[in-house]
Amino acid sequence: MNKLGLLSSLIITSSILAGCGSEPDSSSPDIIINIENPDPGDGGGDGGGDGGGDLPSITNTPLPVVEDFGASDTESFFTAAYKSLASEAEEGEDNFYFSMAGVFMEDGSVDAEGGNWITADADQKMRLGDARFTLAQTVSPLAGDVAIARKDSTPGDGIDEGLSWGELDLSQDYRISFCVVAVPDTASSSDFQIYVDNNTTSEASSIHGGGNVGSRIFNQPVNTLVPGQRVEINIPGDTTLQSGGALVASKPELVGTENSFIAMRVSSGGWAVFDDLVIEYQSDIGNNPQPDCAGKDSNYKFVNPITGGDDNNAPVEPNEGTPFTGLPLTLDFSDDAETFFGENDEADFLSISSDRTDPFYKVTSGSSRITIENGALSLNNARFTIGDTGVASAEGVQPSGDIDLSIPYRIRLTISDFTSADPADPGKFQLYIDNNTTSSGNSIHGGDSKHVELTPDDIASFPHELVLEPEIGTNSSFLQLRADSRVGNLTIEDFTIEYIEDGSGAAWAPYTLNLAGEADIAPSGEITENTDMSVTLTASGGNLSSSNHNLFFAGQMVEMSDFMFTAQISNITGADVGAGNAYRFGIMIMEDMTPVGDYAELSGWADAGFYVDGDPAELIGSRAQMKPDGSRSRSNISELEVGDYVRIEIYDDGDNKRLKRYYSKDGVTFEQANSTTDFNATPDSDSWYVGLYAAPGENTVTIEFDNIMIEEIAP
Repeated sequence: MNKLGLLSSLIITSSILAGCGSEPDSSSPDIIINIENPDPGDGGGDGGGDGGGDLPSITNTPLPVVEDFGASDTESFFTAAYKSLASEAEEGEDNFYFSMAGVFMEDGSVDAEGGNWITADADQKMRLGDARFTLAQTVSPLAGDVAIARKDSTPGDGIDEGLSWGELDLSQDYRISFCVVAVPDTASSSDFQIYVDNNTTSEASSIHGGGNVGSRIFNQPVNTLVPGQRVEINIPGDTTLQSGGALVASKPELVGTENSFIAMRVSSGGWAVFDDLVIEYQSDIGNNPQPDCAGKDSNYKFVNPITGGDDNNAPVEPNEGTPFTGLPLTLDFSDDAETFFGENDEADFLSISSDRTDPFYKVTSGSSRITIENGALSLNNARFTIGDTGVASAEGVQPSGDIDLSIPYRIRLTISDFTSADPADPGKFQLYIDNNTTSSGNSIHGGDSKHVELTPDDIASFPHELVLEPEIGTNSSFLQLRADSRVGNLTIEDFTIEYIEDGSGAAWAPYTLNLAGEADIAPSGEITENTDMSVTLTASGGNLSSSNHNLFFAGQMVEMSDFMFTAQISNITGADVGAGNAYRFGIMIMEDMTPVGDYAELSGWADAGFYVDGDPAELIGSRAQMKPDGSRSRSNISELEVGDYVRIEIYDDGDNKRLKRYYSKDGVTFEQANSTTDFNATPDSDSWYVGLYAAPGENTVTIEFDNIMIEEIAP
């Protein structure tokens, strides 16, 4: 009889959405299995349960399993020579640890860009990122007709009988624990996850299903793990991130069978270094002492044994999204949740304005319980932020968001479905401002940060439109949406954040624009005075060279083909470092504010204002525009001085769009600085963003604009 061994798995699981995580599609080499069913007459061994003699027998690996990751190298760790299954198996099928992603390519060769390796420390450890592996999982016909039986095959053909195919007897209370050695220093949307009898990234793909009694027994953002401390996961029982620490989760029931395996994973964007893994029965706790976690460290950043790469100089370029350019913002529910949260390496996503690798939307809890389909987002027992850079909010601490909510704004959304898990104990939908926790006091706004709290009983019918006009916010704000643990389902559509225009429609909206290239200092700014005819802005950073277009912009849209835009630059302070003409400020018009991959793809824009040059620094008048050939033209306006008026005029001139710049000492008599049709716009260009801008580089300038006018020119 040919017996097959089952492989137990340690999976480091995706933090964004179970079933949607992003990771290299790599695994151990494909295995061709020649299965000879046992003779029904001999009873089929001890592992088939109701399957009887139709299934290979399983020999359990006894607990405790203690792993110190002492393999000679990463590749060796995943071989039977390092640790083999207890069950009888074909050669090549008998390795106790099996990499599902992060070590091997499909042809069996080592993935040079993988994120999973054994560190080169004297006390070796496991570094896991964007990768997953199993332990004690055998190869079994229960996996069904799949290419690789130990990868993405659960619940398989054993679901009706509740059968799994691992070598761990987890039919009695057990504990999994490990030392945390190193994790990212900043907030991350990546989770460290552990599953039982599940070799996929979907929580429900197991004989145990999903939910609080389902297959996923551990799910924590990697940056919340505490270096020098031991994570303890009791099943059933409580989970803590350090001995005697605060409770972070609890499982009320046993999750496991007589033939279970374990899977662990760290999803895309995150990593963790850990050591001294122990799987033991709760009745045996205290009999398997391990080294003190507090004394452990690692030079993991420099020791990828395959590539020599490190976490600070990774061989794979991070996925970059499209930067946020300011309000108005409508949340895009046209794709799936993986794309929305920036976890699909093949798809574009909205990013933080100053960091194209940092997703604008971040899950703060319950990634597997957030889905997007049919143009709507649904969640339960989950929460996510909009525009947060990830710094923990706290009382008295300035928020770290990317949205300027310092001027009046409005939030619109439609709730199309809202139920409670138990109607007798209604669930709550909550919307927070500048708070990425669940405690309303953890914000600069204190308890007012929880702006909305609704239950299904508060809604008479669906769809229910919610229109909010909060009176709190800063120039670095963000939002958080939460459906608490009592929510059965909450579905949201048509979510928009916009500024509230005054009666004249003259609100100047702030935009942080990274439209082409990348500035050495990211642009930032704020508007401190904002009226129809006067604006004061303070800004720094940015770059307006011949290959970069990065700036802070206070603007509005006008629907005109022929018009002139005038403002008085009445005062400038802070311009004391001569930085050259790539660092300018003044007035600008732009046909489009969509970021482009190459500078030559920019739409038409034109400016007039100043730059700082010389030592001592002096202000020099300047004008520039985008040409049809994809290059920039720039010249001085030597007569321009602080206190003068500047004007940009554009109008249709036959088949071309003519552009003119003017200056004036009194706002009455204007002198023409130039006139040209060498401008990347046509008579079809009749929608424009007009506004006041600054890209002053290392200077932090405050500019006062007065006597602002936008006037249509009669054709």
